[in-house]
Formats: sequence, C-alpha cells, structure tokens
Amino acid sequence: MAADTTAYRDAVWEHFRAPRNIGAFPAGTSQVFEGHAGSPRAGREITLALRLTAEGRVAECRYRVYGCPATIALCSILSERLPGQGLEALAGFRGLALTEEFALPPAKRAAGLVLEDALKAALARYNMTSGLKTA
Repeated sequence: MAADTTAYRDAVWEHFRAPRNIGAFPAGTSQVFEGHAGSPRAGREITLALRLTAEGRVAECRYRVYGCPATIALCSILSERLPGQGLEALAGFRGLALTEEFALPPAKRAAGLVLEDALKAALARYNMTSGLKTA
C-alpha cells in the first residue's frame, strides 16, 4: 500500500509560498559559518548560514536561495529542523532522504543534493576554524 503523500506535497507548497528563515545574518554576527553550493547556470544555488553555539549546536539557520519551488521549500524545511542539532546530526544529513520524505519527483531530487553540499560546505568552514576533522 503506497503512503499518502498529499500532506507532504502540501507542506512543500506551504514552505515555497511562505519560506521561513530566509535571508542572511547581520554583518558581524559571531559564530556564523556559511556554505555555498550550486550556481544559477545550473538552475539552483544555495548559501546556507549556520549560527552555532559554543557547544557546536545550531542556534539559528538562514539561507539565500535561487531555484525552483522544491529548492526553496527544502531550504525552508531544513532551516526549521536544524536548530538544536549537533555536529554529528549535521554531518549525517542526507539531501536525498529529505526529498524522499516529501515525495519529490526524481527530477527535483537534485535540490536535496545541492542543499546537502551547502550544509557540508558550512561544516567544512566550521571545521577549518575550529581545527576539527569530519569523517
């Protein structure tokens, strides 16, 4: 029996129409680490910014995005899920799992991969400044 994905589709459209946490942190905000992935030429571009606590947990997430409704919605959804998450959870994020959770069609799954790449880039920037190594 197939799962009813109507609610997932509704959630994606809701986040596309009213994206949460969009934008950038004010200049000079401490403990902000940005990651960038994609390009307008490729059809989607994401800059993901994480403000981390001293303990390495996400305090806030913001993003700037160019892309289709699925790309915008996934950024919004992730920005609501990340606060409170630690570095291990961030390192374990898989963009394809998020696209599958929201029943996005295969043609839109690249949005999850670009989002994953942006998150990995933000983590790499954090690791460079803190001296940590990721697996």
